[in-house]
Amino acid sequence: MPNDVSQEVVEKARTLNPEDALKACGETEGLDDIAQRWDESGAQMPDELPGYLTEAQWRECREWGGLGPEVDEVLRRTAGAISQSPALLRLSWHCYWRVYLCPEACPPRGWPEFTARLGDDAGVFYMLVGLGVIPLMRKWHAELGIPEEVTRETAGQARCYCDDMYRTGHNGLPGMYINQLGWMRHYTRERYFRLGRLEYWLAPYNWDELVFRHKTTGEVAAFAADGVRFSKDGRVFADETMYKDGEGWTALVERTDTHVSGHLLHPDGHGTPRRVSLPLGGWEPVLEKGVMTLQMHIPSGGRMTPEACAESILRASEFFPRHFPDDAPVAITCGSWIFSPCLEECLSAESNLVRFQRELFLVPSAASGSDGLWFVFLRQGLPDPKTWPRDTSVQRAILDWIAAGNFWGAGRMFFMLDDAPRFGQQVYRNAWPPSVVRGSE
Repeated sequence: MPNDVSQEVVEKARTLNPEDALKACGETEGLDDIAQRWDESGAQMPDELPGYLTEAQWRECREWGGLGPEVDEVLRRTAGAISQSPALLRLSWHCYWRVYLCPEACPPRGWPEFTARLGDDAGVFYMLVGLGVIPLMRKWHAELGIPEEVTRETAGQARCYCDDMYRTGHNGLPGMYINQLGWMRHYTRERYFRLGRLEYWLAPYNWDELVFRHKTTGEVAAFAADGVRFSKDGRVFADETMYKDGEGWTALVERTDTHVSGHLLHPDGHGTPRRVSLPLGGWEPVLEKGVMTLQMHIPSGGRMTPEACAESILRASEFFPRHFPDDAPVAITCGSWIFSPCLEECLSAESNLVRFQRELFLVPSAASGSDGLWFVFLRQGLPDPKTWPRDTSVQRAILDWIAAGNFWGAGRMFFMLDDAPRFGQQVYRNAWPPSVVRGSE
C-alpha cells in the first residue's frame, strides 16, 4: 500500500459528520461519544496520511513496542484499508486526536469494533492508534533528557496491551482494546517511565491517609483518613449496606502542634479500632496529600518475582532524584487489585503476589465486589464463579474464594523510598505494631 492518501479521500473524509462516518462503516454504536470534539479534530486533520498509518512509522513503532515482524502483514492490511476509506480515515484520525492531541483528556469510549469493514482485523484499528504513542513518547523523553534505554522499556507497554487482546483468543490476531487507549496519553506528557518490571509516574500524593516515621527507630505509623468507616474486621466498603449496624468504627484524626491521634492502619491492609496518639517531637510526617510520590503502575506480563520488583524499586529510588531533583519523591504509591488484602486469603504464601504485598504497607480501599478484576479476567461487572474464565491460577483462586461467599475488593499501598535498600526484609510488618502501641500495652 502507498504511504500517501489521495486528496480525494482526505477531502471526502473532512466532509463527513459523525453519523455519516459510522453509517459508511456499517455501524451505529457510539455516536454520542464519537461526536465529542468532532469539528476540532477535523480542523487539525493533516492533508496527507497521518504518520501513524504510514508503513515507515508503524514498522518502527512496533519494533520499539516489542512486537515482532509477524504482525507486519495485518498492520499493513489494516492501515491500507483505513487509508482508502474516507469514513475509516476520519474516525481513525478522530480517535488519535482525542487520545493524544485534544487539549483536555477526552478518551474515546464505547466505539464500535468496525468488524463490518475490517472483519477479523478490527482490533488493529485501535492498535495502530495505540502504536502512535511511540513517536510522541520519544519526543517527550528526549526533551526531558531521558536515556533511550528507559524510553525503549516504557514503549514496551504497547506489547502489554496487545497481549491483553491475545489473551482473549481474538482469532489469534493482534489488536488493542479501546478502553486502554486513554491511558496512552500519559506517556506523552507526564513524567512516567518503566524501569525494569514496574512503571512509575512522578505526581503528588492524592489520598488522605497520614503517615509518620519515628525519628530515631525509623518505625512507620499510618493513620486512616478522617471519616472513613470500617467494618468489624477492618474493611472498607463502597456500599453502606455492607456494614452491620452497631459494628465497626469511623476513623477520627486530630492533629495539633504537639500530637497527632487517630486510628492506625495495619500494614496487611486492614484498619485497627484502637485510637493512638503520637508525640510530634519524636515522630515526623513523611506522607500526606500533596507530597511528591511515584505512582506505581504494573504492566501485565507476569514474572513479578521479588527480585524483579526489588531491582525496579531500587532503580526508581535512584532514577527520579537524579533526573528530577526539584521534585524528588518520598514514596511509591499505588491502587490495584494486586494490593487487595483478599489475595493473602486466596493465594499461597509463596506466590509472587503475596510475597510482593508483604514488602509493602497495604492501605484499605472501598470494596465494591469487582474492583480491578477487568485486568484479571478482561470482563466487566461482578465476577461470576460459574462462567468467568479459569485459565490461570490467579483466576481460579479468586473465583473459588468468591464462590465460598467472600466479598472481593482491591487495595492500595505505599512504600517509602528511603526503605528501598531494605526491600525484601518486610520492614513494615516486622516493625508492627509501632512502639507507641507496644509501650502502652
